[in-house]
Amino acid sequence: MRLLIADDDDYTREGLSESFDWDKYGIDEIYLAADGAEALRIATAKKPEIVLTDIRMPKLNGIEFAKRLAEKSPDSQLLFMSGYMDVEYLKSAIKLSAVEYIEKPIKLSEVERAIDKSIRSLANKQQQTAVVKQKNELVRQKLAGMLRDEHVDKAETVRLCRESYFPADQRYWGIMIWNRLEAGDGYADLQLMLQYWQDNGMQAIGDQLDRRHCFLVLASDRHDARKLSSLCDLFLKRYEAYSISIGTAANHLHELPNAYKTAMRAMEQAFYSADRRVFHYIEADRMPEDHSHEKVLPEFYRVRMQSPEQMLDFIRSICAQFRMKQSPAKERVVTIFETIIQGTTGHDQKQLAALDSEYGIPDVEHYLRECRTLDGMEQLMLAVCSVWIEQTQQVAQYSRLVQEVLKYIAANYRNVDLDLRMIAEHMHLSTAHLGLLFKQETGTTIKQYISDYRMDVAKKLVAGEHLKMNTIAELCGYASASYFAKVFKASTDLSPIEYRRKS
Repeated sequence: MRLLIADDDDYTREGLSESFDWDKYGIDEIYLAADGAEALRIATAKKPEIVLTDIRMPKLNGIEFAKRLAEKSPDSQLLFMSGYMDVEYLKSAIKLSAVEYIEKPIKLSEVERAIDKSIRSLANKQQQTAVVKQKNELVRQKLAGMLRDEHVDKAETVRLCRESYFPADQRYWGIMIWNRLEAGDGYADLQLMLQYWQDNGMQAIGDQLDRRHCFLVLASDRHDARKLSSLCDLFLKRYEAYSISIGTAANHLHELPNAYKTAMRAMEQAFYSADRRVFHYIEADRMPEDHSHEKVLPEFYRVRMQSPEQMLDFIRSICAQFRMKQSPAKERVVTIFETIIQGTTGHDQKQLAALDSEYGIPDVEHYLRECRTLDGMEQLMLAVCSVWIEQTQQVAQYSRLVQEVLKYIAANYRNVDLDLRMIAEHMHLSTAHLGLLFKQETGTTIKQYISDYRMDVAKKLVAGEHLKMNTIAELCGYASASYFAKVFKASTDLSPIEYRRKS
């Protein structure tokens, strides 16, 4: 807290500064002024919370200084000192809302009482200001949300503008600001954004749409696209995590829903333009609807059946096609890739576990939906298809009959009762005949293959650190967690917990 003592008497000025333990009041900065003009310069620069000033001073008397102080530092608490207790000075002090009037010769006890009173007054004012500020912020956030809705009551929006001191008769911009980082929480700090625009001369209100996205309404006396663009660029230089999309300008409050819609459309460009960070909505640049993506899935099924080794080139090719045409919309791309994931890894826990252990992707479909750019989705799909190709190549060396057995085991290994008999019944073969054919081609028995398959999946799940051991036991087809732990240690010489720690 800052204190300014203004008095032309050196003894009084210096004496007051040294007569108190100011730290106990929370005052850690003390400024001294020998006349009213000097006091005004200091107050303008330092904005002291408490000003203890004499009334009769050279250059600028205390009353004139106090009037000017109200303009330069309106939150300062005034304490007047004077040996001249005439009525006019008292009236002036009252009009200027002085906290206290201390008569000279000064008694330290009276100064201490006046300082106590000032600090209490400051605390009450700060508390009231905080409550008003919090209420105002809530009203402004509600207003920003309403201004996105074209069906909202216009009279109500005007009322909230007045209540929150947001202009209802200026020109506006609607912009989206979002956290573009793929990694981490990616939180978008609405208060940081609002403070930035207000510090740069634009009144702003905002709505936190979710953790990553905020919608802001900026008010200006005119539409200055160059100034807006310059401020956007400066914001992005300061804050590397963010991107901005700018909708159409609005001349009235009721045009802001369209500004919001166009800002959202401009934001869609970010999916295809990972390197850009500011996006403008321009109607003429919107490309006609393209339907070529409808051929992607039929082509995927053809490649999967006829040329699985070409799957990586297929993924790169369709991503290049999407990128060139800037189409389709992100939601449609997600749907296409979800279908490809189901057609490759599907619910094959062995492949999913490999994605987790080799690429750090514990939940592939969730990861897909969280990707914010086509580049990120392409990398994910290449990982998915690499794991699928590896397994496909391992299976391709066997006869069609053995391949069917391997597929059946991959689909049913979680069933505790899975064994040679169940597989033979499914294949309509005798257990002896099926067991012999399988052993001849693979060099191992079906029972051993099931056991190895389960253990292979279990190792990847244990190393992934995402699941509890009893859950892993259930996912891998073991009758109980204790039996799983016993089999796991027999296979690895480590308990599941030790294996996880070592991994």
